[in-house]
Amino acid sequence: MAKRQPPPTEPSIEELWRIYLRTRSVEKRNEIVVHYSALVHTHAARLSRRLPAQVSYEEICSAAFDGLIEAVEAYDPERKAKFETFCQQRISGAVMDWLRSLDPQSRTVRTFEKKRLLATEEFGVTFDGIPTHADIAKRMDIAMERFDYLSRLSQLGKEVHFSAMEPPDDRRAQGATYTWDIHDTRTTDPAVKVTRELLAEHITAGLAREERLVLILYYFEGMTMAEIGAVLDLSESRVSQIHKEILLRLRQRFGSTLSEELVA
Repeated sequence: MAKRQPPPTEPSIEELWRIYLRTRSVEKRNEIVVHYSALVHTHAARLSRRLPAQVSYEEICSAAFDGLIEAVEAYDPERKAKFETFCQQRISGAVMDWLRSLDPQSRTVRTFEKKRLLATEEFGVTFDGIPTHADIAKRMDIAMERFDYLSRLSQLGKEVHFSAMEPPDDRRAQGATYTWDIHDTRTTDPAVKVTRELLAEHITAGLAREERLVLILYYFEGMTMAEIGAVLDLSESRVSQIHKEILLRLRQRFGSTLSEELVA
């Protein structure tokens, strides 16, 4: 009878770093990112308590992972700094950059748009017809080149839905279609991620921010009560108490379907 081979052992984080620093392999980089993913969840959970409710924990995590990837690629162990310390600034910076990007238009552009709208309205009151760009630029007392430049900037960040690029009804009737949904067999189905996010949102609706984080970190991120307590600056017993209180209220709301939803 053939001797059973032991399962292969996972390389240590030190070995992963040695291989990555020598080869710069994207695969090894990603393994390192997975190893340090707890840093992302911890940082995102702390930020989530201070940011407005419309900024979700999942969105913060996404931005934080960008920072973690940048930190792995930029890390130089010769500088003697621990990676855990080095990456904190990169993660924070990536999240802050993302928050600033939520408003893609600068104050200069927004001021220009207001003045352009006012000048257009004033022109309509004084003259008949539709003003040209030159008319508006002259009324705003700015050079035409500057007017064109700010006009182009004002179009950046404007949402364009894919539905706007679909063929018109008459061409669609003739069989013309644009296919935007291109399946990538190498990645996980995005529908799985979206389903988990919708499930988390459904279950945690109506909960306080702290209660919501306890559920998400415990059931969806796999953190222990002690780890959650460290993130939220609470004792482990307090986290356990919050968890029990939440489950009691959720069972009253969802009944017997609660357990199935939490493990889905």
